[in-house]
Amino acid sequence: MAYDLEEQESIDQMKAWWEKWGTPITAAVCVVCLGFAAWNGWNWYQRNMAAEAAGAYVQLQNAVYQDDVKNVESISNGLMEEYGSTVYAPMAALTSAAAQAKAGNLAGAEKRLRWVIDESRFTEYNTVARIRLAGLLLNEGKLDEAMQMLDGAQPTDMQIAMLEDRRGDIFFAKKDYAQARTAWEKALKAGTTGTTIGAVVTMKIGALPAAE
Repeated sequence: MAYDLEEQESIDQMKAWWEKWGTPITAAVCVVCLGFAAWNGWNWYQRNMAAEAAGAYVQLQNAVYQDDVKNVESISNGLMEEYGSTVYAPMAALTSAAAQAKAGNLAGAEKRLRWVIDESRFTEYNTVARIRLAGLLLNEGKLDEAMQMLDGAQPTDMQIAMLEDRRGDIFFAKKDYAQARTAWEKALKAGTTGTTIGAVVTMKIGALPAAE
């Protein structure tokens, strides 16, 4: 097919442009396509991981219900090691810590709680772990360490009452009753009216020695 001079000139310009930019453009398109495929693959992987972790967590709950300590530890270990990026890992660690504490293995419970604090990226579970670990440290008489554990927490609005309640317990153990009262009053102001924790905190405040 014959082209006139103007058409031929346009074709020549297009060829020259393609010779210069064709390879980079093709490479860029390939990168975009590969990136899109990788993104879809990652999303699929995350969904698959979450589904597997959810199934394992159901098994963990069944083991807890049956008071099967051996399986509680085995399943929670698997969740923490293989599904550490999912929300089920810190949930499993907290569940395992509670089971360990119930069985009298306080060292094992502390290990689980510290795992959540050090390894989990879910702030709300980090806070729960800190509150529970502060309780263990309080029972061991490690009052300053327990308070430091709470100081590092980043509670949600719904967790402030629990945090301040535990802080009040530590101040009470230190015999700093004024600070204990302040902490417990903060817990009440955090929206505990009509809740179990609200009733407990109210009783604690009522049991405080009279201010001099």
